[in-house]
Amino acid sequence: MAELVAAFLFIGVVAYAVLGGADFGAGFWDLLAGGAKRGREPRHLIDVSLAPVWEANHTWLIYCLVVLWTAFPPAFAAITTTLYIPLVLALLGIVLRGAGFAFRKATVRTEEQRLYGAAFALSSVLTPYCFGAIAGGLASGRVPTAGDGDAISSWVNPSSILGGVLAVLACSYLAATYLTVEALHRDEQKLYRYFRDRAIAAGAVTGAVSIAGIFVLHADSPRLFDRLSGPALPLVVLAAVGGLVGLALLWARRTVGTRVAAAGAVALVIVGWGVAQTPYLLGTHLSITEAAAPNATLAVVVGVAVVAGLLIVPSLVLLFRLSSRGDVGVGDPPFRGGVTEEARGSGEGMTEEGGSAAGAADRSGAAQAGRGAGAALTTGTGSTGAKTDRAPAVPLDPATVGSRPRRWVPYALCAGAVTATAVAGARATRPDARWYRELNTPDWQPPPWAFGAVWTPLYASIAVAGGRALNAARGPQRKALAGEFAANLALNAGWSSLFFRLRSPLAGLAGTLLLDASNVRLLARVARTDRKAAVVLLPYAAWCAYATCLSASIVARNHEPRHRGPAKG
Repeated sequence: MAELVAAFLFIGVVAYAVLGGADFGAGFWDLLAGGAKRGREPRHLIDVSLAPVWEANHTWLIYCLVVLWTAFPPAFAAITTTLYIPLVLALLGIVLRGAGFAFRKATVRTEEQRLYGAAFALSSVLTPYCFGAIAGGLASGRVPTAGDGDAISSWVNPSSILGGVLAVLACSYLAATYLTVEALHRDEQKLYRYFRDRAIAAGAVTGAVSIAGIFVLHADSPRLFDRLSGPALPLVVLAAVGGLVGLALLWARRTVGTRVAAAGAVALVIVGWGVAQTPYLLGTHLSITEAAAPNATLAVVVGVAVVAGLLIVPSLVLLFRLSSRGDVGVGDPPFRGGVTEEARGSGEGMTEEGGSAAGAADRSGAAQAGRGAGAALTTGTGSTGAKTDRAPAVPLDPATVGSRPRRWVPYALCAGAVTATAVAGARATRPDARWYRELNTPDWQPPPWAFGAVWTPLYASIAVAGGRALNAARGPQRKALAGEFAANLALNAGWSSLFFRLRSPLAGLAGTLLLDASNVRLLARVARTDRKAAVVLLPYAAWCAYATCLSASIVARNHEPRHRGPAKG
């Protein structure tokens, strides 16, 4: 039970780093935007991008603090009585940052705007640095179990300085990448190039500092270095690959998958740090089970976390969707029309929404020809993304209706693909293998028969959702959606081989993390086509997330693997 709660806690840490970290990084670029005239346009984009979501992103910090002090009170006491200086600075920075961001938009005088803007920007750099310094102090084992450690050396040391610098750089890389995509959605070509160049520079500097940090960890945090170069090495490699893919997409002037690559790289670095620190909460001492509260308390924490996830996560997803469409917040709504011919030729017209500007134009033309099923058309005009008046509904064209494919074909194709996935996974799964039976598994792992009972309806739900979504999609959107389903099913089938064929719980954990990322992207793409199909897929995504927590617990309990590679003879 303690490992499950620790996994829930770390999910919050990753979410805060990926979402709240981008907010901090936006403040970093606000600080470097220049004077009032020169930095007006970048700061305006930062304001309209952050305004709807910045408070929601920081709820993950509250979640992490509540879970930590409720489920692991000895660790919370040790951290707060030793690292109270960076904690106070970080919390003060969050308050000043929020006040500066809010008051800057409410003031008229330039002098006051500069004052509040400086508070917002400087606090956006101070806060992530303090959080990174705290992580470095924990990882290097400078927080004693009894607490009341050295208030200065615990966060002013080589590992903490490295952690603080990397935190600031990673946040700036995330923010610049997100703002690059946002600028393209608004058809702001100048801002698109502005933030793309800064995202490439921030990513390159972050990679260089990470490589240099290897020598710092080797000298100052030997256990963390050994674990990062051992059990956590696959995650580190995947993080490096994700970072390189993100930089390559930015360099090629593509934005499809850019945000996912950047966020995945940062998330994998944090997960690698967690795996390297396992099973200790304080880096080199105080294990998860030693610091855990009684089982009754842990059970309540698990229940509250699950209920909160079911209530809050859909709300956050809805908030981000409304924000991306410009339905909430301030300023101009995101642009959804075409881009210039120059951008279209270089690939700059590709967006996260699943297609190019040319594809958007094609879809508009198809709707005018009669495919819109009576829906009103909305197009963006100009570089500001303002919407025009809605056009009247267009009746269906019998010729186009008759040319639609048979509705049962997508269902049949999805059912066949899902069946092949289930057969491939079942053939690779060996729950009766001796090495698997000897693994130290948590007491909340379901019995072997439960997996088949759960996966059967889940596979059926994938086939139903896939057929429904493919029937609703058209043209390039359908091809992209089919590719997402194929990639997801391939990751689903590949997990069994990673875990059972390689006899590696860590490889299985990496596979489930990739599957979770694929689930998020698949849900987002399906929801844009058919929301009911996305709802049908939610239990599948939730079960995969549970499997990730289970894999993480098995890795933590068997962090010194006794079996490597396939059986001999």
